Amino acid sequence: MDSFKDLKEEEVIRQVRSLLLLFVRKNYFEPSKDEIVEPSVVTLLTLDGERLYPSAADLKTLKIVYEVLAENSCNLQNCIEKAVLTLQYVRVHQQMLDEKSVILHNLAVTNIDFLMKNIESLEQNEKVEVLLLIGYIHKIYFEYVKEKACFERAEAECGLLSSFTGQLGKRTYFQQSDITQMTMCISKLKHHKSTPKSEYVSDCRLPVNVMLNDDTRMEKKKLLDEKHGELPRLNPLDQAVLLGLYAKLEHLHFKDDILHEELLTVLDVVLDQPQNFCVQLCALMLRSNVERHKTRTVERSMMQLEELVKCVSASDKVDKTPLFFCTPVPPRWELERQLANLLAELGCLSSALEIYQRLEMWEDVVNCYKGLELRHKGEEVVRQQIAKGETPHLWCLLGECTDDVSCFEKAWELSGQRSSRAQRNWGMLLYSQKKFEEAVVHFKLSLEVNSLQAPVWLRLAYITLELESWEESAAAYRHYCLIDSDNFEAWNNLAKCYVKLGQKARACKAFQEATRLNYENWKVWDNYMAVTTDLGAFDEVIFAYNRVLDLRGKHVDIEILKVLVQAIDENLEDNSGNPSIKYKSQALKLFGHLTAQVPSNGQLWLLYCKLVLAGSDKNLDDLEKAAQLIQKSNRYSIQQINWERDSKTLKEVLEIAIILGKVHLDWAECLDIKARISQILGTAKLALKSTDSKLEQYKTSLITPLPNEIEELHLKLKEILSAIVTKSTAT
Repeated sequence: MDSFKDLKEEEVIRQVRSLLLLFVRKNYFEPSKDEIVEPSVVTLLTLDGERLYPSAADLKTLKIVYEVLAENSCNLQNCIEKAVLTLQYVRVHQQMLDEKSVILHNLAVTNIDFLMKNIESLEQNEKVEVLLLIGYIHKIYFEYVKEKACFERAEAECGLLSSFTGQLGKRTYFQQSDITQMTMCISKLKHHKSTPKSEYVSDCRLPVNVMLNDDTRMEKKKLLDEKHGELPRLNPLDQAVLLGLYAKLEHLHFKDDILHEELLTVLDVVLDQPQNFCVQLCALMLRSNVERHKTRTVERSMMQLEELVKCVSASDKVDKTPLFFCTPVPPRWELERQLANLLAELGCLSSALEIYQRLEMWEDVVNCYKGLELRHKGEEVVRQQIAKGETPHLWCLLGECTDDVSCFEKAWELSGQRSSRAQRNWGMLLYSQKKFEEAVVHFKLSLEVNSLQAPVWLRLAYITLELESWEESAAAYRHYCLIDSDNFEAWNNLAKCYVKLGQKARACKAFQEATRLNYENWKVWDNYMAVTTDLGAFDEVIFAYNRVLDLRGKHVDIEILKVLVQAIDENLEDNSGNPSIKYKSQALKLFGHLTAQVPSNGQLWLLYCKLVLAGSDKNLDDLEKAAQLIQKSNRYSIQQINWERDSKTLKEVLEIAIILGKVHLDWAECLDIKARISQILGTAKLALKSTDSKLEQYKTSLITPLPNEIEELHLKLKEILSAIVTKSTAT
């Protein structure tokens, strides 16, 4: 550190930047070299108890950068150059660690806040670079909403306008006719000055784009109108911004063929104009990640990763770092790990094991042996490594191999109670043994050490939900949703917690987020419908019910429909203080839709009848419509087998019959034509007599009398029947 003692701040920053880029070259773009590292250096750079990857090289250089930027040993003043350099350092140091570091995250937050307040003072290209850098740091720490905002702003700053569209074309050699192919429409605003090409274009050999060489699928889509599909000339920074668009899409929690096509379309655009090493490397790596899941492209995915590993391990001395901090370039060993993972998936386990062992990725070695059902071999490997030198990480791995709690205890003690992994794995073991209460304790301890573990927050939230600890579960889901706000299941479960806690308004907002993220899940809409009913948000109730019908087809929820009809009938205030009669027309459309799909539910037709008469002055048209509906209600109700033997069904049938009589009497009152009146009353009399005689016949077989409530309804039915007979006779 004495070498910086007499230097000006600008010179210190310049030299530290050079040191950081030197470290980047050795760990991202050069072959690995064996070197002896002083334990004190490893200890200093092991933050929050999280270990450094064994493959990390030239740690002495990173130590100097850490001391200047993280510990501020040179007392540098806050400035934009220092803030940007600090974020670049955070990005690199975090990628050297096995787990997320709270120390680095806090350092990042401080400098991001400073930069965002002063970003307008930067030139356009600098602004875009900083936004991309910040976006990828947010991605590292699962802050997907902030990541998305940064990438969208970067796109706006460089004047890119992009959208997905469809064009006629062919994808396979044997395709006879042109069909719609997904493409991107990209334009650049004229007032945005184009970046000089030489600023970001790499002088080195770019990673090779491995051809598909498939006998069916073309290398690229062949469009019917090639000119219409032409893209503007993009500079490397524009391409880096498009990779940010890929990152935004990548985090969507639904995975389908359309998303798969969108991801590949973005990458095809970037790969169409190879110019920059980092951009090309990332685009090819990301394409491999997408293509590994498809049978026709998995071979190309593997060959491409092999090519990328060779490319970053080459011994050439050409600078490959331009736009490094604007792209998601992984460390050299992470690329090799991706290749090994794919080899393992393809069944090439011996090749995968060789890579894992060379990189000292013992966790992957253990998992590989588990896949071979040779768990004991994994244990042997870990014990051999412990014999060479024990670490908290190795003891955690041994615990995973043996399910021995004492291993996690040892890891916890060895780390000085700083290993979040030890407590996390301990909790997972207890969870697998259904010891939920004990697991909660260890998950909480793990999160106290490192709160940046999104999967642990989600696991804690789920366990406390199962234990019906609603407050704890809601708190855990809230914390998780702050990290990842695009998980619809988390929002759905958070809403469930709020419902159980009686916090209906908060539940409603949580369900709104869940429906936004998963518009096609009828169960989420059903839950949302129930909560909005309790809140009196009847416009949302009707919208949600229609959505459920669209998704599920037939869905009858009599309780919710009763509340809706009652609110409209009595003109109650909704959650905004407005009269509910305003929802009558929407509700009528809903009932029309619903009864068309479920025509044989008597209660449904009854509610439809009540809705037609709600707020009505009982005009002729409404009464005629209501009479038709109540007749259907009566018909389907008495079609139930032995309806008179079930108290609940009997009560419903009597209530429907009484309403039928009243509606027909009211209808008859509005008519002057005697023949028509006689016909209407005759229909009602026939229906009521049928119900009455059926019940009388049933009563003769009873030893004990019917409940008073039923007897009162029966008496009322007889009174209305008598009134109909009297009116009919008078006519």
